Amino acid sequence: MRLCWGLVACAQFGTLWAQSYVISTVAGGLPAPSAASGTSVALGLPGRIATDPSGNVYFTALNSVFRLSNGAITRVAGNGTPGYSGDGGPALAAQLNNPQGLAIDSAGDVYIADMQNDVVRYVAAATGLISTIVGNGTPGMNGDYGPPLQAQLDLPTAVVLDASGNLYICDSANNTIREVANGVITPYLGDYIPGYSGDGSGTISLNNPTDIFFDSSGNLWIADYGNGRIREFGTNSITSTVVGGGTTYTEGGFATASVLAGPHSVAVDGAGNVYVADADDNRVRKVATANTLAASAIITTFAGANAYGFSGDGAAANAAEVNTPDAVGVDLAGNVYFVDLFNYRVRMVNSSGVINTVGGNGALHFAGDGGGAQNAQMNGPSAVAVSPVSGVYIADTTNQRIRQINSSGIISTVAGNGTPGFAGDGGAAASAQVAFPKAVATDASGNLYFADTGNQRVRKIVNGTISTVAGNGTSGYSGDGGSAVNATLNSPSGLAFDSAGNLYIADYSNNVVRKVSNGVISTYAGSGLQAYAGDGGKAIAAGLHGPLGLAFDASGNLYIADSGNHVVRMVTPGGVISTFAGNGNLGDSGDGGLAVNALLANPFGVAVDAAGNVDISDSGTDRIRQVGPGGLIVTIAGNGSVGYAGDGGPATMAKLSSAEGIALDAEGDLYIADHGNNVIRMLQLVSPVPSTGAVVGSATNLAGPVAPGEWLTIYGSGLGPTTLTTSQPDQYGNTPLQVAGTAVYFNGIPAPIFYSWSQQVGVMVPYELAPGTAVLAVQFGNQVSLELTVQVAASAPALFTANGSGTGEVLAFDRSTGNVITSATPANPGDVISLYATGEGDVTPVQPDGAPNGGGFAQPTLPVSVTIGGITSGTNYVGGETGLPPGMFRIDTGVPVGAAGSAAPITIKIGSATSQAGVTISVK
Repeated sequence: MRLCWGLVACAQFGTLWAQSYVISTVAGGLPAPSAASGTSVALGLPGRIATDPSGNVYFTALNSVFRLSNGAITRVAGNGTPGYSGDGGPALAAQLNNPQGLAIDSAGDVYIADMQNDVVRYVAAATGLISTIVGNGTPGMNGDYGPPLQAQLDLPTAVVLDASGNLYICDSANNTIREVANGVITPYLGDYIPGYSGDGSGTISLNNPTDIFFDSSGNLWIADYGNGRIREFGTNSITSTVVGGGTTYTEGGFATASVLAGPHSVAVDGAGNVYVADADDNRVRKVATANTLAASAIITTFAGANAYGFSGDGAAANAAEVNTPDAVGVDLAGNVYFVDLFNYRVRMVNSSGVINTVGGNGALHFAGDGGGAQNAQMNGPSAVAVSPVSGVYIADTTNQRIRQINSSGIISTVAGNGTPGFAGDGGAAASAQVAFPKAVATDASGNLYFADTGNQRVRKIVNGTISTVAGNGTSGYSGDGGSAVNATLNSPSGLAFDSAGNLYIADYSNNVVRKVSNGVISTYAGSGLQAYAGDGGKAIAAGLHGPLGLAFDASGNLYIADSGNHVVRMVTPGGVISTFAGNGNLGDSGDGGLAVNALLANPFGVAVDAAGNVDISDSGTDRIRQVGPGGLIVTIAGNGSVGYAGDGGPATMAKLSSAEGIALDAEGDLYIADHGNNVIRMLQLVSPVPSTGAVVGSATNLAGPVAPGEWLTIYGSGLGPTTLTTSQPDQYGNTPLQVAGTAVYFNGIPAPIFYSWSQQVGVMVPYELAPGTAVLAVQFGNQVSLELTVQVAASAPALFTANGSGTGEVLAFDRSTGNVITSATPANPGDVISLYATGEGDVTPVQPDGAPNGGGFAQPTLPVSVTIGGITSGTNYVGGETGLPPGMFRIDTGVPVGAAGSAAPITIKIGSATSQAGVTISVK
């Protein structure tokens, strides 16, 4: 299809379009929905506990809900990402936000106090679908006596069901227990005002209640946390304090005479014994048959020896060490379960008083060695490296380990035993101690190096044996010119190798990059002073601020993520430093323009692919950005919103969370340490890169230099919408710089666009371009084309022809008659005719790009002449005309005497450049 603008037919040029990536998670994440051993999974900080009539135990953790049955754990709701989404769909794909209390009915349906979403969610056992049943998602206290979905909740921490199936909500920040029955929500206990009153009556005040529980007799128990009490609202509608309220800690004395330090949770077994998770006192307390004779009820320690730690499994619970018991529940068999919060476990005490762990492996986020990497759990991974010899290496920073994914996708630990410290040099790396490793790299032989940041060292693993190659373990900046192992480093945080095998270290807190060659260390870049200075001079004298990621390109240039300066710097093989990306200001802008004009935010990692593209993990903007060989910057992953979403789709639509280290494999796939999400993500190229063709003028259909003001047409695929969209001038008559999601840039300068279509775009070259070279890129939506370098001339005059092909009869009018000049109506010698052209170059007065054309307003600054039939003619007028699009101008000239013929050649000359050959005019 050929498209025309006004009087002008369009021309063609070669394909321009973007490579695109799909994003996936290759390591880390949640436990799989399928059953796994309960004690093999890292649970983070578990929330609350509930049991069902079948003896299954449910608990919340990792923004999800889990079921524990016969020793196996299964995820039943939540995708692990904090948020609020998924209603009407599978519960496993939904987002919850710090869910807490649970209730399970006789059908196995699950009710969830989705605390930080301020709603109650419901998972139907029969379908696995999730929905919101109470709360409008806005924190507050309004909505009583109306529909539950229109009500406001404020940090609901617990839910329970009574024997009739009515739902009760511990609306913690509202200091109220609310009831949902017969489709209406009402206040049940509490007056929304924090306080302590009402014992002996049915009208009470509560203070930050955190848990509720119905016993088998129908009494409602309340963990009145802010009042330091456990209270019972009996079936007689009278409230009593049963535990707490005393002045000293009591062991074996009356429950009401004892202090409770932090009663977070309460449960009652079938015999009427009350269990209290007294988190701040580091105990689970027990009150025997308290609801029978409250005044004489005796309190004892049920679990915990008041010593913070972890011990005692297989022995008496009251002698075990625990760490902040935060929730408690009981099953029908009398087993008591509690959340051992900072031991990252769920523990059970059986009817004989023996304690054991039933859920959690004791790690905050570590699990999965020996299995598939996608089911592993990590804790703050900071870096990734790819070796063609041995797979992918991960600095699993807060787990104090270096882990490896082999070619079969199996993950294992290759360095670090999980306990921070320094030990093990000369022995097996997997048994050694490391401390917060933050960078990994491999040399040409496949040996692994890592920045053992907490130990102020760089260490090496060869054939499973670990050793130190730089740093003596002391924080400082010394040792240049001597042995690297005797030098002092200060938070080494980035590593890279050059083609000669020399090791480079981003010495973060020293604000330098250091080089280790043949065991000798020296400073390669940075003066040691925290600054942003030195561009154009020697790198060793420059100011850096917190260098992190390092990478070399094929030419030996070193790229430095100068994080505190919000730039990426480049050091040539000759040692000269310059800014490669970022302008030194913190921000998130500049896509489609020159990288040196863009805003970055704490860039962390850098990587260079075989085509010379430089990838940057722009950690503070939660994006991955790419700078092409022409210097333009675009986003290739991340939509700028913090989160964990988008797997399986376009990478630019995905969410990341503090992306840190990055690395490329041989196929060009990019691995990302998605630090805040505790995963490794991968960007995989999913569409071929089309070859780029020549740029041609709209009036000529010829390749060659372009000039300011010239009309161009871009043919390709995916350049715009599937339906042709022409631009509409704004209220001032300006031609827009974006049409239907399409924008075109020359050296980052947006060009006026006349129309956009998936296969074709028409633009005007911006007037700001100076002679030389320019980088052209087309953006549609979030995708940006490969960069194409074009030559820019002072002028590139082109005449429009009547047939739009670029050759044949010129488009011309007789000024006196208004007739179109054709072979049937030829011009006469001496006639004044009007021609139409583009590619004039600079104009005066200076015109804003896209400004409306006006008669006599904008004229070329270079001299203009016309030649007809080999005879040069002067011009009566050269310039704009009202109604013409910007960049198109009119030339009035006389037909010289002596010019004759039905196809007399006609050209124009602007400056030193002449318009295309093959254009003719009929002259009598």
